[in-house]
Amino acid sequence: MIEHGLAALAGWLVQADVGIGLLVLVGLSMSLSHLFALAANRLSMRQIAIQLVLDGLVLSVALLLNSLVTMLMLTLVAGIPVQPSHLLNTLAAALIPGLFYAFVAAPYISDLIALSIWFLIHLNVVTLLHAHFNLSYGAALMLSTPGFALTLVLVMALFHQSWQTGYRRLASELEPLNKLP
Repeated sequence: MIEHGLAALAGWLVQADVGIGLLVLVGLSMSLSHLFALAANRLSMRQIAIQLVLDGLVLSVALLLNSLVTMLMLTLVAGIPVQPSHLLNTLAAALIPGLFYAFVAAPYISDLIALSIWFLIHLNVVTLLHAHFNLSYGAALMLSTPGFALTLVLVMALFHQSWQTGYRRLASELEPLNKLP
């Protein structure tokens, strides 16, 4: 029953395949989760827009690296040669939950939302690898996890760097206030 449900999910994801445009939209959605933090740091609208676009592009590259690592794992471990464009178009549909990443900015439940979205993306990648390349679910999980882990590390590093920069900027603005008598 579970395999039938996953096969149905894979069929729907195959039809929803939209390619690299979805990759960029997911990167921008992830970047939008920082909107409130950027606004709280008193950045101008121009600075916020530039930061959102740059973060979105960097996050898109991190997601692209995930696809490339998965392609290498398919080729080297499973012996399935795959064209990068074919794999990217195949796995792009797995990123659909990432379009809702902007909701991670929600207070109190942001970690739960982020974790759920990352779990759904990884589940979709495993399901699509199973459907498109006729891999078992275990093999698909093993082949997709290294790229997924690399992407998570890159996203966490970018988010950590963004928060540190914001805190330093805010602290430098507040420092003159601390010197007042």
